Amino acid sequence: MPEKRRSFVAVVKAAERSLRAAGMDHVFVGALAVGAFGVPRTTARVDVIVDYREGRVDRLAEAFRCQSFRVSADDLRAALAEKSPCTVQHARSEFHLDLVPAARPTAKDAIRHSVSVRWRNTTLPIADPEHTIVMKLVYGSEQDVEDALGIYVRQKKRLGLRQMRQFARRQGVLEDLRDLERRAIGIKDGARRTLVREIARARRQVRSGKTVSLEQLRREDD
Repeated sequence: MPEKRRSFVAVVKAAERSLRAAGMDHVFVGALAVGAFGVPRTTARVDVIVDYREGRVDRLAEAFRCQSFRVSADDLRAALAEKSPCTVQHARSEFHLDLVPAARPTAKDAIRHSVSVRWRNTTLPIADPEHTIVMKLVYGSEQDVEDALGIYVRQKKRLGLRQMRQFARRQGVLEDLRDLERRAIGIKDGARRTLVREIARARRQVRSGKTVSLEQLRREDD
């Protein structure tokens, strides 16, 4: 009998177990953060920032291998030296990790200001909504701005606006944030409309075979 393929949820949980076993400070970003605070996103990867050093690379690689991830210590060392992402493929899934070393100030900020989110019976450190909104504006694609708007509308009453604006100023996107705030003013039921639009787009992509929606993946059994 063929080995059962692992779901997105199972891969996320395996990544969290690996990082905890290795004792690494880390934070999940990207689609997981958007899904936690904003709207569902389509994804085939798990984005995670990890604070590791040269002397702990072997330990990290071994922890990943124990959870059926394919990665070498040399790959992790190269990513650390180049301050670039490292792709970590799960042996029993089409999903993979994009592991980013916490070598830049914004990455360290994401870890420092992460929040614990209960997700599918496990607790994950996820980049807080303020950090996620600002970094989406830094990346600046149409999808990123839509993600930022969805998070802003849904989390508006909980956001630390002063903190977020200070961070946006440091990143050079304060005017973009102010524009986002203006767009959000007066939007009635804006979160719902954004959510409906994202779900419709996700369903079209699923039907076309391009990707899988985070909302659907959350309902998968692990």
